[in-house]
Amino acid sequence: MKAETIATTINKYGNDREHLMLILRDLENQSGKNVLEVETLNEVAEQMNIPRSAVAGFIGFYTMFKKDPRAKYIIRVCKSGPCHVMGSSTIFKEVQNILGIGIGESTPDGVFYLEQCECLGVCSVAPAMMVNYDIHGNLDGGKLKQIFDNYKKKEPVVGEECGPEVEGKKCIIDSKQEKRLLADIGKVNPLEVDSYVQNGGYEALKKAVEMDRADIIDQVKDSGLRGRGGAGFPAGMKWSFVTKGDMQKYVVCNADEGEPGTFKDRILMEENPQLLLEGMAICGHAIDASIGYIYVRGEFRRSIERLQRAIDQARAKGLLGKNLFGSNFSFDIFIKEGGGAYVCGEETSLINSMEGKRGYPRFKPPFPGGAGYMDKPTNVNNVETLMSVPLIIEKGADWYKSVGMQGCSGTKLYCLSGKMNKTGLAELPMGTTMREIIETHGGGMKSGSKFKFAQVGGSAGGILGEDLMDLPLDIDQTMKKGVTLGSGVVLVADQNTCAVDFLLQILSFFEHESCGQCVPCRVGTAQLHALVKKFAQRKADVEDIDTMIKKAEIMQKASLCALGQSPIMPIVTTLKYFRDEFVKHCDSSYKCDACDESLKTYYAAKGH
Repeated sequence: MKAETIATTINKYGNDREHLMLILRDLENQSGKNVLEVETLNEVAEQMNIPRSAVAGFIGFYTMFKKDPRAKYIIRVCKSGPCHVMGSSTIFKEVQNILGIGIGESTPDGVFYLEQCECLGVCSVAPAMMVNYDIHGNLDGGKLKQIFDNYKKKEPVVGEECGPEVEGKKCIIDSKQEKRLLADIGKVNPLEVDSYVQNGGYEALKKAVEMDRADIIDQVKDSGLRGRGGAGFPAGMKWSFVTKGDMQKYVVCNADEGEPGTFKDRILMEENPQLLLEGMAICGHAIDASIGYIYVRGEFRRSIERLQRAIDQARAKGLLGKNLFGSNFSFDIFIKEGGGAYVCGEETSLINSMEGKRGYPRFKPPFPGGAGYMDKPTNVNNVETLMSVPLIIEKGADWYKSVGMQGCSGTKLYCLSGKMNKTGLAELPMGTTMREIIETHGGGMKSGSKFKFAQVGGSAGGILGEDLMDLPLDIDQTMKKGVTLGSGVVLVADQNTCAVDFLLQILSFFEHESCGQCVPCRVGTAQLHALVKKFAQRKADVEDIDTMIKKAEIMQKASLCALGQSPIMPIVTTLKYFRDEFVKHCDSSYKCDACDESLKTYYAAKGH
């Protein structure tokens, strides 16, 4: 790529390192082959005055970038939990049969390139794939052939599962729910700020700018709002930890939503983006911050486009910018993009990524509230949390905590996927039982399917069996049973799901997503994956079960961040219910088609 083209692209975004992600993505798109050649990377490093090694390390860290030529269209087939349960291995075979290529290969005409990927955030339409940035779900052989034929003809693909699968509430389950965050979806036009304003939008911000900052924080504390990203930390308390004083502060929205099985934040951003902007602005006023950033998964192109449109319209209307509603409070919002790294869901990893670095977790303390983005005081909350704030300010803390559990108030967005008649998003009082979620809102098990287990909380969560059908799914009650509600994933598996094969997929995910910074996680995830692979190959000994647990326990104690601390939960809970399946897999003569198929796909991806 010519130096002049690179210079023009750099000037478009700015020469600061924090813009590296956007610059490289733009250059990759301009290449026509979805590639960043070494010469291009070296020129970028030279012009931005960044060490070549730092740029090379950046590219190597984020899975969406490649230095080797691919093709005009990159086909990314999802292999994570929900897609795996719904038959993604079959989709890999179908793609290979139709196009005649294996994983990591391009078609001779340079049109298609096939690769595996982790969760795409469209789990209600699993199995799914992404072609460049177009999403396709509910896949089967016939649909795949039609999709590829359309791309070959250079015709746009606008099927109902291509990107806007939530239009017309298609991804919102039609059942009796306690809709608060979802109440305006379908009523408000997400593309027009006036539609949001006419529906009462920004009234909460108008009210907030007239309130004392401490009173806003107290109201959020009193509401009992706890973080909806997984950790469940009280939001108001977190705000109060942000360093006081006359200095630059930041509000960061974590929209990296990479936990397999989670798709709530994507739907919220795409269908009501102005509510997120309003929530961030109220948080900004409360902690005396003037700038907000939304860190969005790079795969969520539709979210990014709609958020940017929403930001532009809010600025034009004076709802972002200087002296909001005639007050002394000024606040603006900008978008930062991810590059494909699950670990960037951890707040300090996310901050490093925002600064144009590898998304390594930071040692804590200091915490972001004291030294976060650019070493300035920073508050990080996820999408669902921040979008709850305008409702609390508008309707009051008592209204907010009128539903939910003691200590876990409000509603929760549950992401339903797997072997149910209805999959999608359901907003229910915090603490709704798994039985109600599956039988009432999920419409029961699919015909021919019998409940075997549900994975709650995503890959980092645990397995719940029939004995816990009446367990309230909230932040505290699930932890008492050794699992976590996390981001609200409820992935239901039936009798045809092999527990060994399912855990194989989970531990493969953790090995793939380990950032490699700390030894316990870098080495431990690889060893755990190797151990469960022995069971899948029917080469394990019964003693390997306890070895797997012991290694995960060491990782839990010694790993730097939650990624390395997480495998213990799915391992222990899976073995609680299905230890006998692992024992059976120690017999070399035991037949397991599911494991054989997964191993075949795994080795194909490795070039074996």
